[in-house]
Amino acid sequence: MSEHGLCEKFNISRHTVRAAIASLEKEGLVRRRQGSGTYISEDMYADRKNIGVLLTDAENYTFTDMISGISSVLSPHNHLISMGLTQNKVETERNQLLSLLAADVDGLIVEAAKSALASPNIEVYKDFADRKIPVVFVNTYHTRLDCNFIVNDDEKGGSVATEFLIKNGHHKVGGIFNHSSTQGGLRYKGFVNKLYESGFALDESRIVWYSDESLPTLFSIEQLPQMAKTLSNCTAMLCYSDKIALMLIEAAPKMGISIPDDLSIASFDDSLLSRLATPAITTISHPGSTMGKLAAESLLKIMQNPTNNIRHVYNPKLVVRDSVRKLVPSNHSR
Repeated sequence: MSEHGLCEKFNISRHTVRAAIASLEKEGLVRRRQGSGTYISEDMYADRKNIGVLLTDAENYTFTDMISGISSVLSPHNHLISMGLTQNKVETERNQLLSLLAADVDGLIVEAAKSALASPNIEVYKDFADRKIPVVFVNTYHTRLDCNFIVNDDEKGGSVATEFLIKNGHHKVGGIFNHSSTQGGLRYKGFVNKLYESGFALDESRIVWYSDESLPTLFSIEQLPQMAKTLSNCTAMLCYSDKIALMLIEAAPKMGISIPDDLSIASFDDSLLSRLATPAITTISHPGSTMGKLAAESLLKIMQNPTNNIRHVYNPKLVVRDSVRKLVPSNHSR
């Protein structure tokens, strides 16, 4: 577009247009060619990289924060982001990984699908290593891989949340956990260890396990009688995520349960859901955009120097809200 065209489009003077172009030229973003025109500098894109970002679920409330953190690091460098979603399905993860390999990405930030299971995609991840494409896992990773990762200390998180429930007089504590994710297993492990450490036995009848596939029926009309029976033997429940906690809160009136008067709830992620719920949910924090930012920064460093690595574990913090009721001593029971 000519200088005159720019003046008309933006309703500015020719002097302003020329000053802006001169500023861009000084920064190396454009180059003037005598008798030809002004062009975007090739140097602007010389170091541009194609970064694959593969997460499990756009409906996951940590997704937006994670992408925001990643973008805040990559965008100023003009790096491209090739985005993919797996819906936490192994086959979809495989297809997305193969597509990113075919696109010859320079690096990958990924959240492993079905991380608690023996994944057939391990070999595909090894293809990334063979081609010297650095990979940084976020939230969860495949333990069979020698890999870079940035995660929460989910085991400690389970312990911290359970300890808070016990200190508030809840000795009949149950839990709802996802069995297809390593996060679910670690949160369960922290929960159980804290029970034992506090002198209480594990009552399996108070534990509910689910998968992504069974989640839609977890609080269905057909399942409510069994869920109500499980909850009747608990004064508190530790939920795998804020999403599960909110589903429990919404289903509670149908089971004749008042939260937190009859049943206290704690969960994980400190999402917007936990703040908007009634009652607001006591929950373990999630670093969100901070995790995304660290993942992108770490990946760029590894791309520059393959001897760098990242194995960062965030320390969990409990955010106390209104979903936990303090029981009086007379209600204590093992």
